[in-house]
Amino acid sequence: MKRLIPFTFLALSLALAQAPAYPENTLGLGYAPGKGLYLQGGALLPFSPLGIDTGLDLQVLLSQNPEVLAFFKANLFPGLVLADLYASVGLGLDLRYPFGVHLGPVVSLEVPGGALSAYGGLGYQGGFHLAWGAGFRLYLEPLALEVSASDRYPLLLSLLYLW
Repeated sequence: MKRLIPFTFLALSLALAQAPAYPENTLGLGYAPGKGLYLQGGALLPFSPLGIDTGLDLQVLLSQNPEVLAFFKANLFPGLVLADLYASVGLGLDLRYPFGVHLGPVVSLEVPGGALSAYGGLGYQGGFHLAWGAGFRLYLEPLALEVSASDRYPLLLSLLYLW
């Protein structure tokens, strides 16, 4: 029981992102109540500086007031193990329209059938701004269901195709 309590708090603290630290090829749609439909995608980048995995995640709000997020990430520590579960730690650069830029860590913990992820970044968006995200991705190969929240929306439900 004493081992379960710290693990539970760690898992909850890691659940603060919308995409895993490791890059994936994805394409899908998401819905945020009060905002509308998001077109989402992710891709491995063809170059790998210093031998690390790099990727790009994109989100576009399909509405009259569009929002765009480009999230560049580098998976710096891909093979960490925590309580027999794989974890990844990376660095993310978040570029937004309307203008915003944030830099911060991305952490993922793979759980059976899914992944918990966390992102927190400091940067500028109309002044000093803290960006954050929280999410869980359930893998149903070749599909994934995702539930996430961030500083941009309180809830986003997504269906993604992975290849």
